[in-house]
Amino acid sequence: MRNGLRTVALTLVALGALGSVQGQAGQAQAGQTQSSAGWTLDPDGRRSLILPDPEGDSELVVPPVCWQRTCPLVIVSHGRGGQASDGSTHAPFDAMLDALDVQGFVLLLSSDGGRETWGSPRALNTLRRAYRAALPHFRHDGRVYTLGISMGGLPATLTAYRRTLGFPIHAVALVAGRVNLNNAVRTSRSRGRSVAAAFAGASTQGHDPVNDFSGFAGRRTPLLVVSSPQDTAVRGSQNGLLLVMLARKVGAHTDSVCFV
Repeated sequence: MRNGLRTVALTLVALGALGSVQGQAGQAQAGQTQSSAGWTLDPDGRRSLILPDPEGDSELVVPPVCWQRTCPLVIVSHGRGGQASDGSTHAPFDAMLDALDVQGFVLLLSSDGGRETWGSPRALNTLRRAYRAALPHFRHDGRVYTLGISMGGLPATLTAYRRTLGFPIHAVALVAGRVNLNNAVRTSRSRGRSVAAAFAGASTQGHDPVNDFSGFAGRRTPLLVVSSPQDTAVRGSQNGLLLVMLARKVGAHTDSVCFV
């Protein structure tokens, strides 16, 4: 996982360049925090800010270089049972944060509206609010990437495919990302109950990146998938690797990395 996170961070730049065929992901933002109030400084010089939300707080992480210039934003969605703060406290994320520092990315750790939201409207709406709340607090160059870890693959991909932020996402990266909602429900009673609770009676139509693929306006978004054949919880052949095949057929720029 540590190597996978490093690969994602280093590859986002290349995918972003490929994504330029889709056009710029919005206008560059000139905003920057005017006060140090609320910011926490970590030993590596990064500053982090909690963004309160009634559905779950998110966290903005800004490396030193991004206080001096405009930078792209990577929105990270967590795995099942996780929360936004896991990103800043979970040891493997150190590798990703180091690589992000080098490349010059600002990181937004999304709460996704809860621990088990499965790309539901609640997840997507919370992510959208977090993005808007983050903009005034750093210098944004207009590029937005999404990164999904495990269950977080759903909101990360749907944000791009549904264009819920109102513009094209520069690229999507998945680490052991779950993007086949129908498969998740079908292969586990526990997951089925969890998905049903997340959608609370609402339709899942349009929330399944694999099975609803043909209906998405943003299905040509550049896509990077990191997976392992040893992962029996989120099988790449039924999730990320299957999505890569679908994306390639419509002309999306894709790449996949497998770790044994």
